[in-house]
Amino acid sequence: MIGMFDKDESGTIDIYEFSALWKYIQQWKQCFDSFDRDRSGSIDANELQTAFTSFGYRLSPNFCNLCVKKFDRTNVHTMKFDDFIQCCVMLKSLTDAFRKHDHQQSGTVTINYEQFLEMVLGHTLTGT
Repeated sequence: MIGMFDKDESGTIDIYEFSALWKYIQQWKQCFDSFDRDRSGSIDANELQTAFTSFGYRLSPNFCNLCVKKFDRTNVHTMKFDDFIQCCVMLKSLTDAFRKHDHQQSGTVTINYEQFLEMVLGHTLTGT
């Protein structure tokens, strides 16, 4: 996240950049808390699906379970705040990459295997 707010690309953030980063984290925390309905401090697959739906995604319960499984570092079938941010940022990044190939905005693309790998590796290499 520091890289996102390092406007002068110095590898560090100054007080103004830190202030922007802090505000960004607080906005994510408010978002997380609004979907943590049971106030457990974590998000389960049902709460995650509610969050995704409110963000405009129409994703299956199976996909939401897969996301929780992928981002659950403690194997308790929920994700913590930082995992929630990482999951949401990943979803947006991959969606943006998908949309570059979805010229008709139909929700369907035809790509070859190498294009798929480039899309996924581009996401994982940039960390966004």
